[in-house]
Amino acid sequence: MQGEGYFDVIVVGAGPIGAATARHLSERGASVLVVGPDEPSGFADHDGVWAGYYDQGRLAHVLEVPLMTSMLTMRSIRRFPDLQRRTGVEFAMSRHSLTVMPDGSEGGEVADWFDRAVLAGNAADLNVAVQQLSDEELRREYPELRFAPGHIGIVQRDAFIVNPRALVRAELAAAVSRGAVLIRDVVDSVERSRRGVRVTSRSGETWRAGKVVVATGAATNVGGLLPRPLDMRTYGATVVLVEVSDPAEFDIPAMMYMKTSGDQVVYGGIIMSPLQYPDGRWYLKCSGRSLLDNPLDSAEAITRWVRTGGRHEDIRESLDLLTELLPGKALGPAHTRPCMVCETPTALPYIDRVDEHTIVAIEGERGAMAADEIGRLAAGLAIDGVWTDGIPHAAFQARWAESEVSPPLRSVATA
Repeated sequence: MQGEGYFDVIVVGAGPIGAATARHLSERGASVLVVGPDEPSGFADHDGVWAGYYDQGRLAHVLEVPLMTSMLTMRSIRRFPDLQRRTGVEFAMSRHSLTVMPDGSEGGEVADWFDRAVLAGNAADLNVAVQQLSDEELRREYPELRFAPGHIGIVQRDAFIVNPRALVRAELAAAVSRGAVLIRDVVDSVERSRRGVRVTSRSGETWRAGKVVVATGAATNVGGLLPRPLDMRTYGATVVLVEVSDPAEFDIPAMMYMKTSGDQVVYGGIIMSPLQYPDGRWYLKCSGRSLLDNPLDSAEAITRWVRTGGRHEDIRESLDLLTELLPGKALGPAHTRPCMVCETPTALPYIDRVDEHTIVAIEGERGAMAADEIGRLAAGLAIDGVWTDGIPHAAFQARWAESEVSPPLRSVATA
């Protein structure tokens, strides 16, 4: 594309939320340009933006807090079949979602993310069937798994594993089929005037639009595309991939597991059933307690983090847990991959107008499973100019770094 093309809306960021926003905009008749880089070939010498969706599996379920997160996810899930049918891209696979936690009756502090009563209440509010499992029922339901003594569970049997890479392909395919233009580039600047915005990419191309949606995820504050920084925090997360030779030997649910011993948390994070990665191999995926141990506050810090490949110390934690959880199973080599997440002080997405021409749409840890609904809401705000959804907009209004900054939330790894 040469010269300055004009669009109704330019979406900056081609990850799950940016791609979904572009789709919903195009389906409402807007002329749309979506700009974002393709996935890098590697991370050892990477220089530039990095996204959390470079992965093969994320949970899509209602066993989440706050309730609003589960509501956004359910709205997205209901559209999965139609999106898969229309694009031919299969990105959602049915799977039990099992959350395991210490029995609160034995004392100790259990995080909200592992409070079975809260999770069950949220599921009931959304009319989604779940089953609460005692220690004995947990062992009987999943006889091949060895959970720590004194742990209980809650299971949603109609949950999904979403392949975020494939989800992005489907969203972009649907957007392009409705006329959206996709450019694989990095946006360096957004200039605003009374008439709209002028967006310039790293390659030097420029485009104009009436509005711009900034959907750049964990890199939003370091990208310099907003007039001021958001109240949000970015972290370098670590994914541990443990190779298995025969995935059929690991017929296990996708799990959120908080393992404690006495008053100590031994593990808190995810264990994903075997997934096939782009190298053709099958891996169990783990992401544990180190999620918020690596704050990243600049583009240079992100680059340094990505080049580390993740925290290699997490391999031992994951292997120790899997060896106990899956007795007698042969585990192959393990390695790490870098991931990035962000969190907001509300624990909810920001979907808000920044100024007359700019909308921001970000979500960190749970972006993949709720992305389609976040994109729909962002598209509606861009086209209508006002909030029209039944959920109060106050839940998603952006907070800015100049205001009093809330302390970081201690959440569970969902990378």
